[in-house]
Amino acid sequence: MGNKEKIDFVVTWLDSNDPEWQQQYRQLRPGPHAEDKGRFRNWDLFRYWFRAVEMYAPWVNKVFLVTNGKFPDWINRNHPKLVLVSHADFMPKEYLPTFNSCAIEICLGRIPGLSEHFVYFNDDFYINQPTEPTWYFRNGLPCDCNAEKYETPTYNPRGLFSNKIQVFCNVGVLNYHFNRQRTVRQAPWKWYGTHLWGKFFVPSLLFFGKQQFVAFALRHVEQPMLRSVLDEIWEQESEMCKRTCSQFREDVSLNPYIVRYWQFATNRFHPVRNNFGKYMTINVKSLKQIGAALRSKKIHSLCLNDTTQVQDEDFQECRTFLHRAFDAKFPHKSTFEL
Repeated sequence: MGNKEKIDFVVTWLDSNDPEWQQQYRQLRPGPHAEDKGRFRNWDLFRYWFRAVEMYAPWVNKVFLVTNGKFPDWINRNHPKLVLVSHADFMPKEYLPTFNSCAIEICLGRIPGLSEHFVYFNDDFYINQPTEPTWYFRNGLPCDCNAEKYETPTYNPRGLFSNKIQVFCNVGVLNYHFNRQRTVRQAPWKWYGTHLWGKFFVPSLLFFGKQQFVAFALRHVEQPMLRSVLDEIWEQESEMCKRTCSQFREDVSLNPYIVRYWQFATNRFHPVRNNFGKYMTINVKSLKQIGAALRSKKIHSLCLNDTTQVQDEDFQECRTFLHRAFDAKFPHKSTFEL
């Protein structure tokens, strides 16, 4: 493909240090969840996301910055490629205000002006090396690896079921609308191709002839999506989409991986090997590995995820280290910054 398609980036961001937002969050959701620092702590690294985009993906058509209406004070609002979007611009009023990222993500296809081909980022997903449009789309299709796997429930008293129940909901919805065997017969090379050779080929063989999908290997990095797929999911599964649009995240709901799954089930993907990016958890012990990953020329993208593993007394040490590491990699302001 000559990549004639316009490819947009969509990134969601929240200023969790905003006193008004904090007060509203605590009022609407009192209790232990209101102090979930691992989910809402502000590392002030977002400017490096834009520096990475400008350095490594200058071909991007538009960058849609999605927030609750508050934007970084350093952002260049007049940048020709930047589109500022608040939740109220594309989400129905009855779903607002929302503190549920899944609700925001399931509505992304409603963003005015968004191209058919777009890549969705969380604000902690960073492009780590030069990237071509063909990394995300080929022949008009999202590049992805449909590596199948067995999935079992997990639980711990602190994190409960994590996102496992939502994953099961995704698969359940998929099996309601699609038949795995029929999907495979339509494009067998996508389900038993060389991109799966190795550990992912064995599950494919074990699932041979199955009527239902089981689960797919997790890809917690940026995700290429087709806007028309999001529209289709809303058209065919409006009840679960509406259920997902709760004010706070609920277990029995969908999450954004449903878009990947739907693209798989309809064979609207270009198969590639599962060598996308690297997921890393921020804590004192992982700082050296994170620094090495940022310097690596083999790691395409990084997710640096905050968790409760970072105690208050360690937060400043981790934050200082990350700022120094990012400054070394991206020392100059991007044109997205004032």
